[in-house]
Amino acid sequence: MIKEIAFVAYPSKDVAALRAWYEKHLDLTFGPAYTEGGVEQYAEAEIGDTALGLMNAEWVGIPAGSAAGIALEVADIDAVTAKLRAAGLEVEDPYVTPVCKLASFHDLEGNKLTLHQRTATEWVAHD
Repeated sequence: MIKEIAFVAYPSKDVAALRAWYEKHLDLTFGPAYTEGGVEQYAEAEIGDTALGLMNAEWVGIPAGSAAGIALEVADIDAVTAKLRAAGLEVEDPYVTPVCKLASFHDLEGNKLTLHQRTATEWVAHD
């Protein structure tokens, strides 16, 4: 029935400003934005086989800044954390699990993002 995740949408009150923030801090490349009345309502960046969408909060149906749940895979979490901190962002210290390292931070509007670095090739059950 379900083939894949097409996109994940994070709510935004100012899609253009939030898109610029993601481009600057996360080096994401967005396709052409969907606009209505000259205002960006939706912008999408392809990441691997899916996409991260920034969408007008009214369209998503939740307030801007209230989203959480995206984990962005990175090759070197310590380097990315250092880069974001150097740009003035507050990023948690990486948390180490048996299979990965995680560190969370918030975007310009308060949506929560998590950096993720796999450190094991398979899931390890833990009691």
